[in-house]
Formats: sequence, structure tokens, C-alpha cells
Amino acid sequence: MTGVDGEPTSFPDWLGVSESYEPADDRSTFVERNLGVFGRTLAAVADGGQPELVAGPIDRALGNVSTSLRLLGLVIAIVCTNLTSNMIFDYILLAVVLAVLAVRPVRLMRTVVFAGLGIAALSSLVALPAIFLGQYNSPMRLFIRAFITVSLTVGLARTVPWNRLIAGLRGLHVPNSVVYVCDVTIQFIDILGRSMLSLLDSLSLRSVGRDRRKMASAGHVLGAVFLLANRRAREMGESMLCRGFEGEYRIPKQRWLTAPNAAYAAMIAAMIAAAVYFG
Repeated sequence: MTGVDGEPTSFPDWLGVSESYEPADDRSTFVERNLGVFGRTLAAVADGGQPELVAGPIDRALGNVSTSLRLLGLVIAIVCTNLTSNMIFDYILLAVVLAVLAVRPVRLMRTVVFAGLGIAALSSLVALPAIFLGQYNSPMRLFIRAFITVSLTVGLARTVPWNRLIAGLRGLHVPNSVVYVCDVTIQFIDILGRSMLSLLDSLSLRSVGRDRRKMASAGHVLGAVFLLANRRAREMGESMLCRGFEGEYRIPKQRWLTAPNAAYAAMIAAMIAAAVYFG
């Protein structure tokens, strides 16, 4: 190539070297899978009551029942399950739970089953040392009871919107301070879950190739979420004061004397009678 002064010139050798870059595979399983699943789980807390989750006949029928009565029935079912010493009652309630799951949408069924099996497996592992003390039925007993408890709780939380759950708590005359804590907690769990997913996406876009400080980055993500929670809590409290919130939740008067409520109350009474009978 000829330069400006007419003398031959040539490019430097480094310009002829290929600049193709293939980043090494990075092991980011902990950050992308564990924290990602945790963030998606948090983000789904306030997504209860979606149309595709309540499409089954059981959930459509339960939608006509008062939320306060459903919450009361959930508490009674959990208490009866854990107070009875005879496993026959647990087997009957487990059969009812599985029968209800069978007619629910696949997405809801998968969520309830995975959550129930995970907590039940953890409970049975905790009870494994009881085998050495001669209590051979303890792991299975805890597994069944944990699965029933988690399945009922997750099923209610996923099929009822969070605002109706809060109204249901107030309908049971739960103190306003407790209702306020539950309300803010549900909202912030959803917000923080989505914020964690956004931070993980930005971390993945900025991490090219092998990053040996991935665990430190995971700690930074959790720290940023904690700081964000602190700031958002202060901002939310100030906004609620500016809008005239006085710390009291006012809900419309509920109709308790309805046919769905009567049928649900009869099922609760039958469950209590069975728990007392089987002991």
C-alpha cells in the first residue's frame, strides 16, 4: 500500500490477528438456578386468583365461599391434622386433598405438589433420627401431615387474590396491626422477587466468560435487594400516610348466611367430628 508521500507502507501485524472471542463456559448454577428459582417463587406470591388457576369446578365452587370462612377452615384443618394421634384421620384427609388436586388445572397441581413434596421430604429427614429411638412411624407421619398442611395452604394462597385474603383476615376480626404486617409483607415479597429477577438478568448480561467471583456477586444481589426493601418500605409508609391511611382496614359487610357458606361450614363440622371420633 502506498502512503501519502509515495513510499510503500504496511499494516502492523496485530491488525491481521483474528479478534474472534469465545468465552469459556462459566459455572453459574447457584446464582442462575437457585437464586432465580427463589426470585420467581417470591414474585408469584401475589399472583393468586389468576383465571387459569381457578378454572376447575372445585375452585369455581369455592370462589362463592367467604374468604374469612375459608381461612378459618384452613386453620381448623391444620389443627385437626396435627392434634390427632390416629393416622386414619390423616389418611382420610390426604385422600380428600389428592382428590381435589386431581380436578384442578395442571399448573396449579404442579405448584401444589412440588411445594408439598419438598416441605414433606424435609420434615421426614428431620424426623429420621427418631427411628433409632424406636419410633418407626414418625418420618411417614410427618411426611403426610406436612404434605397436607402445605397443600391446603398453597392451594388457598394460589386461588385467592391477596386483597381478598387481607379482607378475609379483617373479617375474622384480626387486629389491624397484624393485617397491616401481612398486607405489606405480601406486596413486598412480590416486588422484591421481581427486583431480584431483574438484578440476576443484569448480572448475567455483565458476566461474560468465566467469573471466579460469582459467589460474591450473589451476595451483592442479595444485599441490593435488602437495601431496596428498606427504601421501598419507607417510601410506601410515607405514601400511605399521604393518602390518608390511619391504620384501620375497612371492608364491606360480608354475608355469612349463604348456601355455599352453609355447605362449607357443614364440611368443617364433619371434619371436626371425624377428628374427635378417630382421636
